[in-house]
Amino acid sequence: MKEKISPKVRSKRKDITITIPIKDFLKEEMTSLKNISSEQPIMTRIFTDDKNRIYDVLIQLEGQDYSFNYFLISEKIHTVKEQSSIKEYRYSLTPRLNGHEQYFRFDFQPLKIPVQFPDAHINVNEHTYGKHHLVYPQDTSLDLHKLTIKKAVNVFCQYETTQIHPAVKLGESYIPLVNEGENNETIY
Repeated sequence: MKEKISPKVRSKRKDITITIPIKDFLKEEMTSLKNISSEQPIMTRIFTDDKNRIYDVLIQLEGQDYSFNYFLISEKIHTVKEQSSIKEYRYSLTPRLNGHEQYFRFDFQPLKIPVQFPDAHINVNEHTYGKHHLVYPQDTSLDLHKLTIKKAVNVFCQYETTQIHPAVKLGESYIPLVNEGENNETIY
């Protein structure tokens, strides 16, 4: 009888650290959403004490952008003692034209994705791009642990301009928007 082989357990990456004050970060995230929609995002805040210090913030926006592409933005931020981090995100775009084949979704869900799988990936059409989940650095050059709403919106805007999918050539067109530091990305 064959002995069962357990899947290789990958070490979990930590939350995505926010390096600027949380109020400034939230302002940037909310402002960037105005680039794709006139709709107001839903921001749910959970306060921890009588001084109304923010503990968790959930930002959500769903709808059509100015080009009638369907998008979904969801980001959960956690704060403990002035240190904030992104706990999970889901940023997706389904183009109005050929959306079934050209959609893409960035997922970072370390608490929901089983330990044996990477905690961040890009979902794409498997028939079009050969795989359903693209992970860094094997399948994409985009460091998904550096994404924020602001950077995802920039990817959405560049996609609309160029029609180059983030799965093409390991996403090299989007490296300056995703992998670079806060002050180096192109803003659309």
